[in-house]
This record gives sequence, C-alpha cells and structure tokens, in this order.
Amino acid sequence: MPRLSSPATRAEVVATLLIVLAALGFVLSKPLRRSLSAHPSRDTCAALLDRYVEHIVHAINDKPPASELASRKAQARTLASTDPKFARCPTYLTVDEAECALRANNADEFERCLP
Repeated sequence: MPRLSSPATRAEVVATLLIVLAALGFVLSKPLRRSLSAHPSRDTCAALLDRYVEHIVHAINDKPPASELASRKAQARTLASTDPKFARCPTYLTVDEAECALRANNADEFERCLP
C-alpha cells in the first residue's frame, strides 16, 4: 500500500508546538493585559452609569420627562454605591472599554463594549 504522507519532521513538530503555545499564552494573558491597561477614573465610571441609565430609560420611553431621567439616575447611583461590581469599575474596566461604552448609541452597543 502506498504511503500518503511522510512522518512529520522534528522542525514541523516544534513549530506546531510553538504556535499552539503562543496562542495559549495570548489567551491566558488577557487578565494580565487587563491589569496593565489604563483604567477609567471614578468620575468616568459615574458617567458610564448615567449613560447606561439614559439608554435604558430612552428604550422604554423615547422622550422621558427630565424628572424621570433624574430620578432613575439617582436610584442607580444609590444602588451602585453598595454594589461591589460597580466598585470594581476603576480597577477592572479599561479606558478603551469605557470610551467605547460612552460612545454607544443604545444599551445593546453599550453592553457589547464591556467584558
């Protein structure tokens, strides 16, 4: 019976292993890259919260009264003040993610910007 392929050479095996290890290293280094990236300020995190509330309120009512918007933002700030996830914002999110979310045109786009 004829041979369809020759056995892999040592160089091919080493090259394949290096490619797999590089890809694995890239994936596993995400937390390290995140911690080394620039992070948003507390003010930017507060602006993110306000922007998200605006998106949610506008999704429910195209033209909400200013008082409703202000009330919802106040409620969100109160809830966020005791939320450990929100407290992580200045150390967990990156500036790029925050800027993306602030540029978002709706809640769906906003959420896609964040991890």
